[in-house]
Amino acid sequence: MPPGVRLVPSGSITVDEDGAVVEGLDIEGTITVLADDVTIRHVRIRTDDYYPIRYFDEGNVGLVVEDSEIEGLSGNATAAISFAHYTARRLNIHGTADGFKADSDVLIEDCWVHDLSNGPDEHNDGVQSTGGAGVTLRHNDISGASNAAVQTGDLNGATIDLTLECNWFDGGGWTLNIRGTGETVPMGTKILHNRFGRGHGYGPWTLDDPDPIIEGNVYDDDDSPIP
Repeated sequence: MPPGVRLVPSGSITVDEDGAVVEGLDIEGTITVLADDVTIRHVRIRTDDYYPIRYFDEGNVGLVVEDSEIEGLSGNATAAISFAHYTARRLNIHGTADGFKADSDVLIEDCWVHDLSNGPDEHNDGVQSTGGAGVTLRHNDISGASNAAVQTGDLNGATIDLTLECNWFDGGGWTLNIRGTGETVPMGTKILHNRFGRGHGYGPWTLDDPDPIIEGNVYDDDDSPIP
């Protein structure tokens, strides 16, 4: 949250006007977005509801969430934002089961995802995709997930054109777990100029993409290259 911003206490709200701007709120509850091109900025959301920001009921597009904090009060809060057609910028995400669910047409940049709920029988991910196209993570700090910093799967199809550029990643079994089989093998994966901690269980990544572009990745502690 930028310094000097004063927040007004609020309960849950619903946004149903295209182009609306929501700002300056301290929300105990959730934001439901039922409109296009909505901007949410300078808010704090604290909740144990399943979707802190619910944004998928009517197929809306153009959501921007920036300069805000989203805290899950339990692992029941599945992810800060789900699932597609949004930009997340300069967010502080913690306490949720996953940081983001990001399937298609998503840009996540300059965000801090940390200290996820990591409860018993949870498989927490900093960013999780179940298939889709056009997700970019840039300049983020993502750690503190029990399963992976970035996890993809093929529940809804192949993960296509996933770009991970200039991030700091740490933790998990595989820190990046980019998976898919058969018709849902990931394609177009780019892992570029990221820095990795050594808190992983198995290694920095495992990839099912047969032809990824991998350049300039290093361990953070000594700048040693990761092939």
